[in-house]
Amino acid sequence: MGTLQLIENYFWNKTYRKSFNDLAQATFGLDFEVWYQKRYFKGKYKSYAYAIDEEIIANVSANEMCVVINGEEKKAIQIGTVMTREDCRGNGLAARLMDHVIKVYEDQCDFIYLFANKTVLEFYPKFGFKPIMEISYRLKAEDIRKQESMIIELQSGTHFTERLIERLINNRTPISNKWGIVQDNWPLEVYCKDGFKDNLYYIKDEDIMIIAIREAKVLHLYDVLSSKPFVLDDLLERIVIQEDEEIEFHFIPELVRYIPISTRIKREDDTLFIRGLTLTESQDVLFPMTSHT
Repeated sequence: MGTLQLIENYFWNKTYRKSFNDLAQATFGLDFEVWYQKRYFKGKYKSYAYAIDEEIIANVSANEMCVVINGEEKKAIQIGTVMTREDCRGNGLAARLMDHVIKVYEDQCDFIYLFANKTVLEFYPKFGFKPIMEISYRLKAEDIRKQESMIIELQSGTHFTERLIERLINNRTPISNKWGIVQDNWPLEVYCKDGFKDNLYYIKDEDIMIIAIREAKVLHLYDVLSSKPFVLDDLLERIVIQEDEEIEFHFIPELVRYIPISTRIKREDDTLFIRGLTLTESQDVLFPMTSHT
């Protein structure tokens, strides 16, 4: 067996990148090569890994994010793609990489955060991360004063849709000034062009794109992309239909006329951990789903 090497920002190396992608597919079922070839990362996704004989055996990635909290932009790092090859687990490699990444970024950002599944909830507190309960927001659809509206269901892959996505992503206003994201072409472009590519809707007269899914009479609202401020209440009145019974917001909704029901929730398979940020008891926290890496 060769020497253990710590390598950084190695995606330019085709051999390392393929090894990383093989490990990511085996661990998470994700194909990063497609995203790399489409240049989705925009220089904001940086990987740190241990390699032996040009094979990636453990990795921790850092995602540069701009988080808006109570109207103030904060520089943050979202940790992701924490993985170790199965035959190399139990040797502390992920822990050593976590220590390294924290040392690299803790003086360059306002805070560091990540989302963890239930199998590693005891791992991250060792590095100073604290679990944070996010908020769930729901609203009865019957409370919404519905209006007739012309909404275009976008077709994925067309020139119009691709250009629209890119323009709105690059010029977006935060979905929430209480807790939102800006400058988020990574990872938002992946959600728009891949994960939610068949769930995009456009309101032409407002130049607004909505990411939404209807499921079991619940309208799941994931994001609203607009280059200018908008009134969310007005959008709800235009997009809610008679068959909808409830709206679930996957971000903090800033409503004027309607009052959603908010509940603190514990997501064991998607628990938020934050390091380096002090929050008040009254601070509502919910990272937009489209910002998860």
